[in-house]
Amino acid sequence: MPEPKKMNAEEELKDIYTRLHPQVLSEFEEMMPKYWGSKWKANSSIGKLRTVLVHRPGKEFLNVGKKTPWPPHEASLAAWRMTYKPDLNELVEHHENLVKAYKDNGVNVIVRDPDPYDPPYQVKAIYTDDVCHAAVYGQVILRMYDWIRMGEEKPTYQTLAKIGCPVVGMITGNGMVEGGPCGWLDEKHLLIEVHYPRGNTGDPAIHRANESGHEQYARIVKQQDPEVDIRLGPGYGTRKGTIHYSMIDRHTSVADPSFYDQYLVEWMKREMNWNFITPPDDLVSIDTRGFKKGPDTGVVLGPMKIMVPAANPKNIKWLESIGVDVTQVECSSLTRPRNSGSIHCTSGSLQRDPEPKD
Repeated sequence: MPEPKKMNAEEELKDIYTRLHPQVLSEFEEMMPKYWGSKWKANSSIGKLRTVLVHRPGKEFLNVGKKTPWPPHEASLAAWRMTYKPDLNELVEHHENLVKAYKDNGVNVIVRDPDPYDPPYQVKAIYTDDVCHAAVYGQVILRMYDWIRMGEEKPTYQTLAKIGCPVVGMITGNGMVEGGPCGWLDEKHLLIEVHYPRGNTGDPAIHRANESGHEQYARIVKQQDPEVDIRLGPGYGTRKGTIHYSMIDRHTSVADPSFYDQYLVEWMKREMNWNFITPPDDLVSIDTRGFKKGPDTGVVLGPMKIMVPAANPKNIKWLESIGVDVTQVECSSLTRPRNSGSIHCTSGSLQRDPEPKD
C-alpha cells in the first residue's frame, strides 16, 4: 500500500479540529450544573428557597448623619434615608438572626461583599433583592435609580462571580430597574414595573430611562424563554402594588382583589386562575404609595411557608389560621418602620426549586 500523504502543519491542525474537535450544539441551561456548579434558577416566588443573598451591615453605618458623598452633600439623617442614628451592633445582631433563621430552614446563605468605597456609604445595600433579579436562569444585575444606592451593582456582581452564579445580563445605558416592583408570578408570568419606585413623575427622560430598563430586562428573559408573558407596570397610579410580596402559594396571595387594577386582576384570574385570600379589615394597611395591602408575607421559604419579622403577632396569628407555616425573626432595625425596606427586600433569591404545578 502506498504511504499516506504526509500533512504539513497547517493541514494537520485542520485535521485535528475536523476529526477530534467538532463544534458542539448545546443549551446553556443544560450545561450549567457541569460548568457553573448548579442549575441557577430562581424564576419563581414560591418554589422552595435554596440559596439567598444578604448583606452584613458594616462601617458604612458609622457615617450616617455626616455629609453625604453625593449631591447635595447634606449632613442629616434624612439625607441618609434614616429617621434615627442606627446602632451598628444592633444591625449586625439582627442580620445574624436573619442568617440563622435561613440556615435553620436549610437555606444556603451568601453574604454580599462589603462596601468597597471610600468613604463607605451603602447603608441601603442591606436590601439585596433590589440589585439583582432572576432571569429564567442566572441573575440580571439591575441599575439603581438614586445616589444613595448607585454603586451597589459592582460588589453584587463580584459576589455572584465568586460563587459561580452566572450573570446573564446587566441593565446599561440610561436604563433603571430596581427589584422591589418586579416579580415572578409563576415561571411563565413576570411583572416589571417602570418609573422610579416611590412615586410618579412627568419627566419624559426619567420615564424613558425606566422604560429602557424594562425593555432590557424583558429582552434577556425572552431570549431565554420566548413563552414568558412579561407585563409592564406603567407606574402612573395603577394599583399593581407588589403582588409577589403577598404570595403564600402558587397563584395565591393575601389580598382583596379590589386593592389592584381591575384589568390586572382579570388577567391574573383568566391566565393563572389566581386565588385571592381577603384579609380581615383590621389587618389592612396603606403602603408607601398610598395603596391598600394585606399583611406582607415576608420571604416565601416554600409553598405555604414564610418568614416574617417578629413584630406583628396579630398578622402572624391570622396567617397561621389559614394554614401558613410562619417562621418569626427579630430583625426590626433592618425593616420598616425603623428602616426603609421590608424583610423581603433584605433577601435576594438566587436559587429556588421549581414551583408545584397544582
